Amino acid sequence: MRAETNNFEFIRDNKTRVIVPFFQRPYVWKKDHWKQLLSDLKDSFKENRSIFLGFIILKENDKKIYSIIDGQQRLTTCSILIKILYDFLEQEQRDELDLRNYLFDKTNIKINHSKLDKKKYEKIITGEIIDIKEEKGIFGCFNYFKSEVERLKKEINLYEFAKFITKEENKLWVIIYLDENEDEQKIFDSINSKGQRLSSTDIIKNALFDKIIKITNENKAMEYYQDYWNNVFDKDEATQEFWNKEVETGRIKRSRSEILLHSYATINGIFKSEHSLSHLSSLYKEHIKNLDENKLKQILKELKDYSEIYRDFPDINKETTFKYEKYELRFFHIISVYNINTILPLVLFLKNLLNQKKSIYKECLYLLEALIVCNILCNVSSKDYNKFFPQIIEKIKGKQDNDVIDSIKEAICEKYKDKESFDKDKIKSKLKCIKNNKKATLILFWIELYKREQKKDYKDDTSSLEYNYTLEHLLPQSWETHWSDIIQDEEEAKEFIYQIGNMTLLKGKLNSTLQNNSWNNKLIRIDGKVNTDLLINKELEDKLWTKTEIEKRTSKFIDDFFKIWNVDLFEI
Repeated sequence: MRAETNNFEFIRDNKTRVIVPFFQRPYVWKKDHWKQLLSDLKDSFKENRSIFLGFIILKENDKKIYSIIDGQQRLTTCSILIKILYDFLEQEQRDELDLRNYLFDKTNIKINHSKLDKKKYEKIITGEIIDIKEEKGIFGCFNYFKSEVERLKKEINLYEFAKFITKEENKLWVIIYLDENEDEQKIFDSINSKGQRLSSTDIIKNALFDKIIKITNENKAMEYYQDYWNNVFDKDEATQEFWNKEVETGRIKRSRSEILLHSYATINGIFKSEHSLSHLSSLYKEHIKNLDENKLKQILKELKDYSEIYRDFPDINKETTFKYEKYELRFFHIISVYNINTILPLVLFLKNLLNQKKSIYKECLYLLEALIVCNILCNVSSKDYNKFFPQIIEKIKGKQDNDVIDSIKEAICEKYKDKESFDKDKIKSKLKCIKNNKKATLILFWIELYKREQKKDYKDDTSSLEYNYTLEHLLPQSWETHWSDIIQDEEEAKEFIYQIGNMTLLKGKLNSTLQNNSWNNKLIRIDGKVNTDLLINKELEDKLWTKTEIEKRTSKFIDDFFKIWNVDLFEI
């Protein structure tokens, strides 16, 4: 390994070319990066001082042909800036600075980009791009610099600015040249600190294909990449957007690709409950360190299989509509409301294991759903889920069909037998005093959908519902003014206000005056068309709201709860 300070001069040599390895991440720099880079270069130029832009790590493949291990983002960005400056300068100025040789080796482009950005980058450097209105990625970078240099030419001499960037004595970065046998991955991980931080997905991908190249060859690695990675994660912008989308996972957000890689690592014992997600990439690298080609191929194949399952899972958002009979959608709705992502490895494993046994998969999800709902209602902590769900995976490995159901049931009963999660009396008491609006809203929503599924002759639209309702207490929490003929004191009020039967769902929140008003005035609003689409509201028509009615409705809802989530399945 040797290191030297340099600038674009290193690439101007006629025979020098840089290749971005096929497995590296696409161009991800954004406006903040471009703005900072141009500002730093402009300030240094004005003050005639040197500037340090970071490290570039290169590995020689052939004489003067290098693979870029780190620095492709800043090298690509600077080359686009030079192309913009080239376009703004007169031909005589271009020739004097020899700018074309920073971009081309005769007719070949100096930087041979990876498949993901190759076409866009080549269009920019060859001048094919004319008017593509994009603000992100490679084209976004081109458009930003084009508009900024247009403004900059009124402020500084562009010829002198281009000369400043390219002149030999102005060292922009430290270039590290690696020998053939040096471990570029170690240096890559330790030095990559400037620019946009690599995700776990980036590092794991780099490590996997770097290892495959080492034990096979680049052509074989490219074949595996096309079959098992590109077609899954990188094949087009829509695919990249899906896997790059960040999802709430507790206190932080993680991309879907990282969630998938974490799930796979959990299923295969690479990631254990004592590990932190920040260690995911290092755990993968340690795991693959001594694997042969067949084992690495197996990892890629299994990741592809699990990715297809993951993509087939319901995507829950504000516009999602729900039906009771859509059991998988119901399950994912419940875990999304309470952000229970620790169960995903188990669900992925179950769906893969039972891909030809839908009825058994359905029963397994039902058991897990009942566990989660009852634990939520009974205030049982979910903090042990990260240990418990992987334990179930180990318990059911190698099991077949109904043995899988029995194993899940046994694991749940053993773990929660002392928690009272499936004690009917405990659940009834919780439903008679439910002070958490989020819990009540979720339970009432699925009771409504259950009733719709049961009432086949219901004439209104029973197809589906969006989860966009507000919880309303029929007997209000501020009861004193209009309800004192029914409720005698605060103690009695608390006994009835928080019963599930005293609650309903409305399309919009009532104002405080109407919330606390008499029953007749509230019922007029509830009877409005926007709210009577719900069966649980239609049942309120022509009723006087009394303590007896609250208890009767609570009793019905408790029965519905146990029909939806049959806790008798768990033998306590």
